[in-house]
Amino acid sequence: MALSIEDKKKIVSDVNELANNASSLVLADARGLKVSEANELRSQGHKSNVKFRVAKNTLVKLGLKGTNYEGIDEYLDGPTMLAFSYEEPGAAAKILKSFAKENENLNIKGLSIDGKHFEAAEINKLANLPTFDEAISKFAGLLKAPLGKIASLINEVPSKFARTLTSVKEQKS
Repeated sequence: MALSIEDKKKIVSDVNELANNASSLVLADARGLKVSEANELRSQGHKSNVKFRVAKNTLVKLGLKGTNYEGIDEYLDGPTMLAFSYEEPGAAAKILKSFAKENENLNIKGLSIDGKHFEAAEINKLANLPTFDEAISKFAGLLKAPLGKIASLINEVPSKFARTLTSVKEQKS
């Protein structure tokens, strides 16, 4: 069934809106993906604030114009599923990477973050990014270690002084 001009404009507008608000984009070939599998992906995406979209490549190209993802055209051949991450840049990459391990019908084509486009082989860079909470906890751990050492050093001075006084007192007795 052919799409009307209005439908096409709506798709271009939707893709543009999704792209403008997203922190990263992963493109995948979803040929042969069953409806139940696509629904499972969407369900996982909903939990991680990832939006999936499938549209004609010509409409996707028009929708990505003026966004950070413009120029990712080389990956837009054949049926393409777009996965936009919003809160965590690596969320879509994690979902698609783990899903592709279990399902041979999903092949990652490429990805983009902050206007930089990468081959599918680079998926681990994006998928292994820590979440915001993980990054904060790692940073807090880095800050805590030196502070703990300083606290123990500061505590050691009076303790050593007290031990010295006790030793001197025992020698005089």
